[in-house]
Amino acid sequence: MMTAVSSEEEFISSSSETESELWLQENHLKDRETSSKCSVVSFILGLSLTSPFMTLVCASQDILAGTSKPTGLIIIALTAPSVILKIFSLCFKQASQAPRVFLSFAFVIAGQFLLVFTPHLVGRFAGLCLVSVGTGIGEISLLLQAATEFQEISFCSFIVATGVGGILGAVTYVGLTVWATVDPKAAILVSAIWPPIFLITFAVSRANLNGFRNSFAAQRLSNMRLRKFEEDCRLTTRCNDRLSSVRSFFQHIVLPFLVYFSEYIILTAILSTLVFTGAGLGPTFSPRGHFGHYILSTMVGEFLGRSFISMLRAVQPGFFFNSSLPLAFFPLAETIFLVFSTWFQLVPEVWIIWLFCFIQGTACGMIFSNSYHILARRVVSHHVIFCVTLASILETAGILTAGLVGLHVESTLKEHCLHHARNTSSCLTRNTDPLIWEFGNRFASDGKTAISP
Repeated sequence: MMTAVSSEEEFISSSSETESELWLQENHLKDRETSSKCSVVSFILGLSLTSPFMTLVCASQDILAGTSKPTGLIIIALTAPSVILKIFSLCFKQASQAPRVFLSFAFVIAGQFLLVFTPHLVGRFAGLCLVSVGTGIGEISLLLQAATEFQEISFCSFIVATGVGGILGAVTYVGLTVWATVDPKAAILVSAIWPPIFLITFAVSRANLNGFRNSFAAQRLSNMRLRKFEEDCRLTTRCNDRLSSVRSFFQHIVLPFLVYFSEYIILTAILSTLVFTGAGLGPTFSPRGHFGHYILSTMVGEFLGRSFISMLRAVQPGFFFNSSLPLAFFPLAETIFLVFSTWFQLVPEVWIIWLFCFIQGTACGMIFSNSYHILARRVVSHHVIFCVTLASILETAGILTAGLVGLHVESTLKEHCLHHARNTSSCLTRNTDPLIWEFGNRFASDGKTAISP
């Protein structure tokens, strides 16, 4: 009798264990499938958010064609509203995701159309400001969600997508306006495809994202910690704890400011005054083509840097790059070197500058990826939103500061070049005829610039 009962119990126990294993396997497969879908969604959202911004950075010289205004004004218009918006996001309760995504789409698409169809320069700057607002809303919304709710692989996918978006934005504009004969306005309209893709992707995937969030957020945060997490978004309590978190991770919060200040002051204030006569693939390359190729070289490096760290994190989630501070030395050192090389015309070939741009972008991309991964995974959960938002503010503020400082730097370098260079067309990567904005290379196939001292 005892033997029979024992056999029956063993059979029931074995059956239960088998059912448990099957249940675990099914859920593991389901989680993997959900994670893969969310990674694809994160990639598309990050790509479609970053690409329009970089297209407009590449278009800076063509937007200002026919004027003597410094390139830094474009960078200020593209970043100042975003910085202000991100600062306010620290002080007010976060809105739901759907309205923020729609507002991001509406501001970016409205800004692009205003930029293209407004004949006056003031209207173009208004369009840039609208794009800045939309980009800021989308960036802070998606970055916080990816950092706090998604699995490692999806967060990595979002970081890599921002690098891919930079390349696509740059190569699309450079390819159409420099390699081909498409006018700048049409090239910007081509980039207007990204905001609808951004909105449609979010709308189609919204149910999947909610399921993913509910599945994994429950594993990461208990109900009590989740309540603390939501309360902490309002910036009303635990200031000392927040300051302690900022002090602990100060290096990773401040480094994005430093490296992106270096990157953008190089691109929009130093190299914008450096033209190599006779360089390039053809007559349309010089001088306005230089600016786009400088940015494109940097974005290729950015993609490599962001992908390298993110892919290592995806394969080995515990990996962190602990030597990011020495790595930040390269962008700062390059800034100093390029100031002197532009002032004294030390670099003989354009490909050397492309190489410097590539190295600069790689270092910045690695620091960007590493800093956000550390803040998202090492900071106490109910301080993640504050620290990631602060890092995002400082990153954009670094670009803004580069624009402000560049107002003086670019003017100084240009004036020095005009007084010492034999060929004044090598003093600015811009065409001085405003018709270049309307017709591009079809108007000035030789791409020449004539600047009067």
